[in-house]
Amino acid sequence: MTENIVVGTRLLFENERIRVWDITLEPGETLALHRHRTTYFYRCEAGGTVRVGFADGSAQTYESPVDEVHFHEIGPDDLVVHDLANVGDTTVRFTTVELLD
Repeated sequence: MTENIVVGTRLLFENERIRVWDITLEPGETLALHRHRTTYFYRCEAGGTVRVGFADGSAQTYESPVDEVHFHEIGPDDLVVHDLANVGDTTVRFTTVELLD
């Protein structure tokens, strides 16, 4: 299993405290399998139908509405590896902020 440290399609900002990513996926596109190593949150900028696939082969498909915000606390022993696929017919876009300290 390869773990990608790139958790977005474009790095928007980074300093010693945060890293901000844009994730934009056209219909049919997938963000590669990756692991979040720090606590993070994301906000949905353009909603649609997405599928989160996990390293164990399981997956969840859900509708992500505009302005949805999720916070994920990542502990030192957490190992959550996943990809993100746009399985809908519209462009989806998220802003993800990793908390580095």
